[in-house]
Amino acid sequence: MLSDFHTMSCIAGMRAAEQPQRLLYLAATLAVCTLAWVVLSAFSSPFLASRVGTAVNAELAVANAQTQNGSFPLRHALRIEEVPGVSTVSYFGLASLPCGDGRSSLSINAYGGSGVDSLLRGRGASQEVLDRWRSTRNGLLVGADAAARCNLAPGMSLSPRDHLSGVDVPVTIVAILPGGHGVLDDRIAYGHYDYLNRLMPDERSDQVLRARVVGGNAATLGELAQSIDLAFASSDPPLHATPASGTESALGRFGQVQALLGLIMGAMATCALLVWVTVLAHLVTQRRPAMAVLQSMGFGRGLQFGALVLEMVAVITAGAVLGVLGGQGAIALLNPRISWLLGPLRVPDWAFASLLPALLLLAAIALVWPALQVRRLRPIDHLLT
Repeated sequence: MLSDFHTMSCIAGMRAAEQPQRLLYLAATLAVCTLAWVVLSAFSSPFLASRVGTAVNAELAVANAQTQNGSFPLRHALRIEEVPGVSTVSYFGLASLPCGDGRSSLSINAYGGSGVDSLLRGRGASQEVLDRWRSTRNGLLVGADAAARCNLAPGMSLSPRDHLSGVDVPVTIVAILPGGHGVLDDRIAYGHYDYLNRLMPDERSDQVLRARVVGGNAATLGELAQSIDLAFASSDPPLHATPASGTESALGRFGQVQALLGLIMGAMATCALLVWVTVLAHLVTQRRPAMAVLQSMGFGRGLQFGALVLEMVAVITAGAVLGVLGGQGAIALLNPRISWLLGPLRVPDWAFASLLPALLLLAAIALVWPALQVRRLRPIDHLLT
């Protein structure tokens, strides 16, 4: 057996030296396809159906089901956290303070609940800003557009009268949030619900205008919304939960991206298969006379087909290794530029696990025609030109 392997290796080396450009072409084709597979799998991993639930922000907006702009009791918002599937809840009351020359107004969303920190981080607040805001009882984080319109700066202390309740609301500007997080977000300020609630008259205290609910899984967001509707159907007033517009849009984009990346990966695999099948078929056809000469010298069909298989194993190994290394290098270069959008890219385990079966399938299909040609090989075929 060792002598047979040595013989096949010698034949494979001789054949490779005859036409190295063909084998290099096959290796380069496979390397490019493997590189694309590695990179696209890293890009597609966040968009797979199994990960949609954790990759998309599973956000619901909860409001008064009877009146579109009506409020509901704070106790309802606190009860929402008890609904199975709810991760965090944040809720807010509203105040409107005069600012600038007195003709402008600053809308304050006074937030409370377990999801406030993540909400404000999404609006551009750093941890240091959050810590200062938390330690300032009457502190405000002001959107960039609102700060420019009202001539506000960090450290300013004001005591304007709320347009809605008629009470004076002393506030301190803690920080100006960076712009670019949405037109509405840039035009409002964020305060503390507990602080504002204590200042409100009895008829407006312990009231919530809206609640923002983040679920544990976006894939089951519809079921979570139904659970909240059902839990508060007999409350006064009843509540209604709907997916936030950003969440619905993201879920739609996930489906489109999945289809697009799947199409690209399928096209790359098909192209690689076609290249290998056609190049190998042409290669064996060209080699047939020389193979017939070797057969007449006692090198049987099995040895010659084994030599061809060894050639393909070497080419596939070289192409796959180069493709994987190139893909990892491309991801390392891309990560600093796109991690803000998709998070850190990494090649998923399933990409490596499926690579070996895919390469074996490629080799098996590509070797079908050569195997048929070797099986029909006859010594007289050396006369073919």
